[in-house]
Amino acid sequence: MQERLDRFRLLHIGEDTIRYDFFAAVMETNSLRPSQIQLEVPINGQCFIPLAEKISFRKEKPLIDMVIMEPILNISAEFGLFRQNSNENGTINKTSRAVKMLNDMIRVSLEAHFTGTKGLFICVADHKMLGHQIRSNIIERFPSSYRISNDIIEHQLKQKTNQFDHRFLKVFQPMKREIVSDLIFNEILMAEQIKSETRVLIWEVALA
Repeated sequence: MQERLDRFRLLHIGEDTIRYDFFAAVMETNSLRPSQIQLEVPINGQCFIPLAEKISFRKEKPLIDMVIMEPILNISAEFGLFRQNSNENGTINKTSRAVKMLNDMIRVSLEAHFTGTKGLFICVADHKMLGHQIRSNIIERFPSSYRISNDIIEHQLKQKTNQFDHRFLKVFQPMKREIVSDLIFNEILMAEQIKSETRVLIWEVALA
């Protein structure tokens, strides 16, 4: 990621590129072949309950961004890119990004639980997201380690910014468990193209 930011501004980098960089890095550091890494994999069917009211001739197949199930590395991962939009002087909806993070952590924690993998949430974030805290203060400032409970989810569901995927909540909430998200990697990127602080962040996410 550092090398890419030496060449391009974060504003011109998309989430798929973040996935590609991690894909290449994990191959190199673990001596894996491309065929050992799966991208956009259907989530385990135990992780969600399909929407009953949805009329469709095709089964719902929500996807997980990356799965590696090898003796050397056994992970399920979701990715996020939290950066400014095309208007460099404009604002961004930081709370919606925080809820997106919580939503992804719910998904990947369930996937890890039902498949026996280690769940990861991998994110690149710029200065506009760093330090943000949802107004209700229900979770720590971004980025931090988090404990995500039903109380937190229920509180946020009552707010305007509440874009949770209810298919996964219908599985998680009856379990009456918490999600523990430990921030295990937090690296500041320094490059000529970056005019402000940018970080690569990785959380290990699991049901407790």
